[in-house]
Amino acid sequence: MKPGVIYLYAGKVEEWTREWKEEKNRESLCGRLLLLYGLEELGYEGWTVGHSKGTERASGDFPGIRESLKELEGALKRGPYGKPYLAGYPDIHFNISHSGGYGVCAISSMPCGVDIQEKRAVRSKRMIERTMNAREQRQILEAEDSTKEFIKLWTYKESCIKLSGKGLHQDMRTMKVPACHRYFWLKKDLVGCVAAEEPFQMEIRRLYLEEKEA
Repeated sequence: MKPGVIYLYAGKVEEWTREWKEEKNRESLCGRLLLLYGLEELGYEGWTVGHSKGTERASGDFPGIRESLKELEGALKRGPYGKPYLAGYPDIHFNISHSGGYGVCAISSMPCGVDIQEKRAVRSKRMIERTMNAREQRQILEAEDSTKEFIKLWTYKESCIKLSGKGLHQDMRTMKVPACHRYFWLKKDLVGCVAAEEPFQMEIRRLYLEEKEA
């Protein structure tokens, strides 16, 4: 894993969890599968999702994938405010998000936070007032597409919160924000943001699973 780089793995929940129809929270499962995929691709031994056999194997038909998931879940711990981390791997930082039928997982050697949100109508003006400061509220009102601007700012704030690891124990209007962030789009109405305390490059891996042979 190259220093100063945040690797972003993105995939469709339906594709990545098609062998887990019984799973109640397929969005979270997709995130864990993307984490396994990324760890294997980045050369971490002991973590496998069948990457070397083609991304179609990540969908669950690779014999070792379920065992790998169990091992991953055993290694996942949570910080004081609930942010997950991999016990025994202090050089690995990751963060997961899902929305609009997609999952994403950011992996880096530096602490990072990621959030994605599907563009939806803002439910009320009160929601904007509770989450945005005065400058941001003006920015939203003056934007050509106010809904899009609100969602962008929301993902920015969420990625900062997830970076800090302090959860929602912060006022979104006055919270301290890091110096570095980058936006990305997975599709027209699905925006995301990655945040870090230090300058970084972002490499996006859009992973589309191959169809099984008939």
